[in-house]
Amino acid sequence: MKKQSLVALLLVMAIFCTLAGCGGGNDTPATQAPAATPEATPEPTPAPTEAPAVTYTVTFMNGDTVLGTATGTEGQTLDPASYADFENQTDFEFLGWFETPSFLESSRKDLASLALTGDLTLYGSFKNLKVAEDTRAWYIVGASTSGGILAGSNWANAAVEEADREQFRLQPTGNAANEVSITLDLYDGDQFQIVHDWQWDGQKGFGAFTEIDETQMANGGGLGGTSDTSNINVIMDGNYTITLTTDPEAPAQDTLTIVRNGDPVNEAQMYQPSESTSILVKGSWVDDWSDLKELTRVEGEGNVFTITMELDASTQLCFMVYDNGADTGLVLKDENVTDEASRALLEGSGGNVVVAAAGTYIFTVDADTMTVTVSAC
Repeated sequence: MKKQSLVALLLVMAIFCTLAGCGGGNDTPATQAPAATPEATPEPTPAPTEAPAVTYTVTFMNGDTVLGTATGTEGQTLDPASYADFENQTDFEFLGWFETPSFLESSRKDLASLALTGDLTLYGSFKNLKVAEDTRAWYIVGASTSGGILAGSNWANAAVEEADREQFRLQPTGNAANEVSITLDLYDGDQFQIVHDWQWDGQKGFGAFTEIDETQMANGGGLGGTSDTSNINVIMDGNYTITLTTDPEAPAQDTLTIVRNGDPVNEAQMYQPSESTSILVKGSWVDDWSDLKELTRVEGEGNVFTITMELDASTQLCFMVYDNGADTGLVLKDENVTDEASRALLEGSGGNVVVAAAGTYIFTVDADTMTVTVSAC
C-alpha cells in the first residue's frame, strides 16, 4: 500500500514539473514574450503641384503688317527659331526689332537676351536694298527768339523767297542713297521741324528722330496731335548736324538723327525791336489758325503790346513779331510766359500758350524781353 502511494506521488510531481516547465537546472519560470504590434504604414506625401507656366505672346510687325506671333515662357527668352523667318524679307536688310514704329534707338530690343515679362509688340526695321531715288528737297524750318538763323525760315512761310530757302536745305552727303544733312547753330529757345518741299505734309518732328539727346532737345508739342509731328525745342546752345535718310516708298524706314558738334560757331544776333515792330496773335479759335489779331502798342511803355480776348477753355495761342509789316519769324509761346501768376492761368503745355478755363484774358507782350504775361478780367 505504501509503495502504491509513493508511485502515485512521484507521478503527480512529474506531471507538475512538466506543466511548470522545470528542468535543465533553471529555477526561473520561462516567460513568453508578448507578440509584436505591427507598425502603421505612413501615408505617402503627395508631390507638390507645380503652377502652370505663364506664357506671353510677342507680335512681330513690319509697318502696319503683322508678320506673325511667337510665344514664350515668363522670364525666358524666345526660341530664335520662332521668329527667324520674320527677319528674312526679300530685298530687305533686317536692322533690328523696336518697341516704337519709328525705330527710336532707345526702344531697340535684343531678343537673344530679352526675358519675357508680358505680351509685347515689336516693329522690324528693314532697309530696302532697292531704294527709289528721293527727289524731294528737305528743309529745317522753325523759329528763334534768340537771334538764330531759324527765324528766317518762319515755319516754311510761303513769303520766304526761293533763294533764301537754300540756307535751310539739307544737302546730299554722298555717303548713302537718299542721305542728306545740314550743320547749323541752334540756341536755347529755338524750335524746329523737318519738312520737304517747303510744305507740311509728311513733316518730321520730335518723335520722328531715331537718335536724339533729351538733355539737348525737348518735345515742344504742336498742332499735329502726335509726337512724330511735335516741335523740337532746343534746350542747349550748340552747333548741330542733322542727318536724314529716306525711303520714299516706305517712310517708316526713314532715319533722322541730330548730333551736337560743340558750342555755336557764331554769336546769335538778337532782334532789336523798334517803332516799326508790331505783334500779332493767332490761335485755335479758328480751325486753320488763319485769323490774325494785332496787339495794341501801350503808349509810353516802349515796345509793350496788349490785347484783350474772350476765349474758351483750352484755346491755344502764339504771338508773332512783325517788322515793317513783315513777319520776322520770331514766335512767342508757352516758354515765353515766365511769371507765376500768368502760369497759374495756363495749362502749361510746353508748346503754345493754352488757357486753362473759359474767360476774358489780357495778354501783354514785351518785345524787349520777349516775354508774355497773362491776366484774367
